[in-house]
Amino acid sequence: MGIRSVAVYSEADRYSAHVTAADSAVALEGNTPGETYLRGDLIIAAATSQNVEAIIPGYGFLSENSDFAVQCEAAGICFIGPTPEQMHQLGLKHIAYEVAASADVPLLPHSGLLTDIEKAKLEAKIVGYPVILKSTAGAGGMGIMLCTDENQLVSRFSEVKRAATKFYSDDGVYLERYIDDARHIEVQIFGDGHGHVIALNERDCSLQRRHQKIVEETPPPNLSDEVRVCLRDAAVRLGTSVKYRSAGTVEFVYDRTCNEFYFLEVNCRLQVEHPVTELVYGIDLVEWMVSLAAGQPPRALYSPPIPKGVAIEVRLCSEEPLRNFEPSSGTLSQYQPNVVEVLAPGTYTTIQDYPGRVNHWDVGVPPSGPMDDYAFRLANRLVGNAENAAALECTLVGPSLRFHASTIIAITGATMSPMLDGISVDLWEPIPVKAGQILKLEKSTSGCRTYIAVQGGFDVPIYLGSRSTFVLGKFGGYAGRILKSGDMLFIDKCISDSIPSSISDGLIPQYPTEDEEWEVGVLYGPHGAPDFFMSDYIDQFFDTIWQVHHNSNRLGVRLLGPKPAWSRSDGGEAGLHPSNIHDCEYAVGSINFTGDTPIILTQDGPSLGGFVCLVTIAKAELWKIGQVKPNDRIRFFPITFDQALALEHDQDKSLATLTSSTTSIPLSLLSSSTSTTFECILAQLLSTATRPTVVYRQAGDHYILIEYGAMQLDLRYRFRVHLLMEELRDHHPVNGILELAPGVRSLQIRYDSRVIHQQQLLAILLAAEFRLLTEESDICVKSRIIYLPLAFEDSATLDAVKRYRETVKQSAPWLPNNVDFIQRINGLPSRDDVLRIVFDASYLVLGLGDVYLGAPCAVPIDPRHRLLTSKYNPARTFTAEGTVGIGGVYMCIYGMDSPGGYQLIGRTLPIWNTFTLNTAFEDGHPWLLRFFDQVRFYPVDEKELSIQRDAFREGRLSVRIVHDNVFNLGEYNAFLKRESESIANFTAKQAAAFAEEVSHWELDDYRRRAHTVANGYDIEEAQEAIDGQVDLTADICGSVWKILVEKDGMVEMNALVITLEAMKMEFTVRSPIAGRVCSVLCHTGQLVAAGDVLLRIEPVEQ
Repeated sequence: MGIRSVAVYSEADRYSAHVTAADSAVALEGNTPGETYLRGDLIIAAATSQNVEAIIPGYGFLSENSDFAVQCEAAGICFIGPTPEQMHQLGLKHIAYEVAASADVPLLPHSGLLTDIEKAKLEAKIVGYPVILKSTAGAGGMGIMLCTDENQLVSRFSEVKRAATKFYSDDGVYLERYIDDARHIEVQIFGDGHGHVIALNERDCSLQRRHQKIVEETPPPNLSDEVRVCLRDAAVRLGTSVKYRSAGTVEFVYDRTCNEFYFLEVNCRLQVEHPVTELVYGIDLVEWMVSLAAGQPPRALYSPPIPKGVAIEVRLCSEEPLRNFEPSSGTLSQYQPNVVEVLAPGTYTTIQDYPGRVNHWDVGVPPSGPMDDYAFRLANRLVGNAENAAALECTLVGPSLRFHASTIIAITGATMSPMLDGISVDLWEPIPVKAGQILKLEKSTSGCRTYIAVQGGFDVPIYLGSRSTFVLGKFGGYAGRILKSGDMLFIDKCISDSIPSSISDGLIPQYPTEDEEWEVGVLYGPHGAPDFFMSDYIDQFFDTIWQVHHNSNRLGVRLLGPKPAWSRSDGGEAGLHPSNIHDCEYAVGSINFTGDTPIILTQDGPSLGGFVCLVTIAKAELWKIGQVKPNDRIRFFPITFDQALALEHDQDKSLATLTSSTTSIPLSLLSSSTSTTFECILAQLLSTATRPTVVYRQAGDHYILIEYGAMQLDLRYRFRVHLLMEELRDHHPVNGILELAPGVRSLQIRYDSRVIHQQQLLAILLAAEFRLLTEESDICVKSRIIYLPLAFEDSATLDAVKRYRETVKQSAPWLPNNVDFIQRINGLPSRDDVLRIVFDASYLVLGLGDVYLGAPCAVPIDPRHRLLTSKYNPARTFTAEGTVGIGGVYMCIYGMDSPGGYQLIGRTLPIWNTFTLNTAFEDGHPWLLRFFDQVRFYPVDEKELSIQRDAFREGRLSVRIVHDNVFNLGEYNAFLKRESESIANFTAKQAAAFAEEVSHWELDDYRRRAHTVANGYDIEEAQEAIDGQVDLTADICGSVWKILVEKDGMVEMNALVITLEAMKMEFTVRSPIAGRVCSVLCHTGQLVAAGDVLLRIEPVEQ
């Protein structure tokens, strides 16, 4: 502004920033605030000596002292701030309460000035404990104390008065009622002194320590627009009532329990946190104050700008965390951040650890962790870390990182041409890095995923036992997401001094070239021939060279190949398609047939689902799937359990010794030429009068899947599963069993095959079966009843169906409306009957994690409430969290935004709460539901549900839960017998409607698998390029997501012209020249291979 500035300072502040920044500075003799900054006479004398025209008092001390303002005016010096009268009215809190009351601003119960302790005790009884005892002149958290009873009031009264005298030269105190569940919200105001006052947004300053604000944010999060408008209006009324001049802050306490706010105080000055307001408005409040004092009010005061964005200010505190964050003062001489800064994140870079988030598979939490655990573990070993230390996983295109501390790193996995300060460095070697150096990785030329380990590992919070990132679930890793530019990754303390200088060349895997295929060892099962597939297809599966689909990622790797040959026509009660089964737990690495499409279920894949799995990849072979990329080819080789176990032992030994195994044998030699040599059924018990059939299925080398009874829904099977779980978990635990995960009629056992052999475990399971209780009338389980609101066919539900029609499939029996489909296929007279049945039903939770994160697989207890439907084929790519769907006869509530296949009927509350903010999430578990809970819905409209969802997520809404309820299987069987005739009539009518509906469908179209779309560009035109024209080609196999140019349009050099999509990631194509678009040789949605010509551009001279 061109104005000369003069600073005053005490001896302690001689070298402070404000002193060095000023044009000149005057020392105030003394050290304490009382000797310096609270001496108005010294400050005015200093100002007079420097011919100062105006004083801007800053943030504290005399900034709200009306006497000082009067002294300034008397000395002919302008006081930049409110008038002395305004400071007297608003600066002293007991008087400000009177002004606020006259301006109709809400107030808490409070006292006037308290002359002595007896007066204080009387007023406290009237106001009601707990109370806050405050200095009337106080600010900045000084002179304020909580008193929960009279004894505290007596002991603290004189203490507050002393602090008020010391810091503000005014011993006046008062008290007001204390609100326990409160937020501190303040409104920035500015007035011209003539009655015009504006409010410049609100700031949330609720995060405080020792009454000092730690974090300030504008606009306040999770505060409704209605409340925000009321806060601003109240602040303006208050300022207008006194014709407020200059900058000020009106502070409120917001009671979250009753959604009300109350006046707290007015700060008649500029506050430390004013920059957050300035940032969102693009203004300078100090400039406004000076201009107004000079008689030139800023124009923006009468036409304020519209706020944009969010701003946060944080106070840096010198504290000792290990001693309850007590102040820890001293000289800060040096700070060396032990962090890695993300300059560019790459396409999909996350923090993972090994083995990931295990032991929560039964509730739908995937393990996450590295897709290639071999390269990951080896990277950690190279820098001396334990193999479970957190490291980076980089997909297809790597990041750029700046190291702010010297360390040692290792890079393994896919080749991404790493460079350290522009100099190439080797993979599979420990690399010293100095502070300030930059590591840059490019696009992968071999393999898909690269791992970067740093000595000590990355220090991110542990969530559910792991640091691994689960992006879809929005938890783990760094903020529950992929990395972004600007992220700071802290490095943990190194606990090892042992750093190997090199490793055996035999440890470094050789990835297939473009002309080669991956060889992957698998174990046959759990679902094979002749139960589900034709026997000939099993051989065809192993003879096929499969191609990796472009739409593959950490959830699963889709495969392109021959259509499966099914041995049955449909899935019965489980669904129309022969791939449908009653929901069971999957094994990581299973090849799951979702309809006719095989998908390898990987680290972030679903745990519970209703589709068959033909084979399961051996544990020691699963790393290879982490390195396949779109268009790669895979050949699967069947191996035995013992061969898989030997491979894992060899891998463990290699990682432990850092020397290559001498017993490694090519899979083509390990594998038998006859795939059916290795049966997927390990054992089978025939049914008896007291026990259903029991089938023990092989699900890889670390899982066994146990199935009960016929392939139909029978609650007796699920209770049998429950009894077996109790037997193995509580009564006779088995060393080596790691996890038990139930399905509808099955139990999956995850075990460590290095601890207990498959055959040994099988013998134990067979013996356990004969110990189980056989009298059904004696079986009882706890069965809570949980009442949840349901908005029937809300907008999120309808949007998901609309999105499916636009992006996946335009026509299907369940389109355009899922509820209409449910009505037809169940033979119901109207849509209202669907509604009635849904709200009448009591859904029994048989499994959790049916589409992730505690999502229930629940069945109506009364068979007459079981709406039979088919699932989407192909599945939806998106379903909103909280959506309720029906598939087969099962109800599911989606725990997060995710793919899905159930018919959608509405939306309810979130059933997953990451930080367990609601007491309904018991025992510290973020999942709401338990096995055998009963879910009952009641209707609400969409607007009410939206309010309830927010409140429930934040812990402000409870749901009705009946805890003391028991489900008795004997009584249930009696109910079925008693209502058998009515149930039979219902199911017969339902079956007839189902058959009639199916007869109208073209089954071949419904059951065909998705096929690859042929390249759509003109080959002849692509071959007839004119000299000088430039072809822009795809550099990855994927689909064309967006075309941003048109034929004959002009483009600049480096302009973005096309976006490709592969593996749920976007890849950009930019023009290398400036020119005219001669030809557009692709279309949106088209599948393209690497090297395909997308555009042709003719250069033009600039």
